[in-house]
Amino acid sequence: MTFLEKIKPHLLSDDILVQKTVLHALHEYPNVPEEWTVELLKEAFSNEVKQSYILMFLDKHKINEEALTILIDNIPNMNQSNRHLALGLLNNIDAPLALKYKKQLEKYIPKQVWGIYEVIEHGEEEDVYSMYGEVLHKIDRSLSPEYDYYPIAKKLSECIVEKGWIDEEDIDTVLADEANEEWFSENGIMNVYMAGLLKIEKYIPLFASFLTRDDDALLEEVNAALVHFDSDQVVKAVAPYVRKPESVIYAASILGNIKTELALQELKKAYRETDELDVQEPIIEALSFHFSKDALPEMNDHMEYEYDFSLVEIEHVAYSFYTILGEKHPDLLEWKKSEMEKEGPAIQLAPVINENKVGRNDPCPCGSGKKYKKCCGK
Repeated sequence: MTFLEKIKPHLLSDDILVQKTVLHALHEYPNVPEEWTVELLKEAFSNEVKQSYILMFLDKHKINEEALTILIDNIPNMNQSNRHLALGLLNNIDAPLALKYKKQLEKYIPKQVWGIYEVIEHGEEEDVYSMYGEVLHKIDRSLSPEYDYYPIAKKLSECIVEKGWIDEEDIDTVLADEANEEWFSENGIMNVYMAGLLKIEKYIPLFASFLTRDDDALLEEVNAALVHFDSDQVVKAVAPYVRKPESVIYAASILGNIKTELALQELKKAYRETDELDVQEPIIEALSFHFSKDALPEMNDHMEYEYDFSLVEIEHVAYSFYTILGEKHPDLLEWKKSEMEKEGPAIQLAPVINENKVGRNDPCPCGSGKKYKKCCGK
């Protein structure tokens, strides 16, 4: 049974813990069926309790025409607390689709962005590259703090790749310069993105070596690019970095999103080779996202620990893992009760309310629209 076949029955689960885990597992997975995104959007707008976390976990999903019409129909009636999450999904529509629905979207998308969409759709190579440079300048200088131009830079990059206006030699030149710098420029990061789109395999070892860097913007694109390759060549290159505390979070995430037997076995080996809890936890989370019974020995072992603080919502992870696999565990109901108490009064099973507890995969309380662990929880 494939990864998608295992989790499909739980996509719209009434068990909020299981559904959150499924959405988390799909968040950076590159092969989510577009119809699943449509189903999730329909549920988000029919179930207000689930709305915020569903919309948050869809922030990397492609929004096709059916999904866009759902957003257009529902955004006007949304409450302000979740509206920014829905508006953020408009970044995930292609320029031609945005232009097709320009009349309905003009109130949500800034005027200057429409000119960029026109260039993407109708511009020549010189026009696109000129706009690409302007957008990178805005990002680098934070010239437009009221609008995030990063997704627009990626759309321009996609256009450049699709039109064949960049090749391996061009990317070689940029990456050779950037690799020697302490921090990657916005152009360097976009070239990592474009190399991932082109699936140029010779870059796999280089990108894996970047996992030790302390540069979140670069690491996000390296993560996405390596997962996009979706190969055991990536697994072999990344495996050593799963064993290092400074690179384990992103390395484990990559192996958790590549659903091959080798990725699963490398995670199992890495778990067994370390006794450092802060290294084991990202590994056990990545292992759980394979939803394989082969990971049961490691999960059983890990749940024997007793500790007061965890980088991962481990009881949530464990509860969902055993439930989806249909496996029993003596602490299953205790984990569920504990985690449901953290979810708040609207969906709570027990009367205890912990309003100060924010899960690392929950929306950040600051209102940024990002997950807590990628924002104030860093």
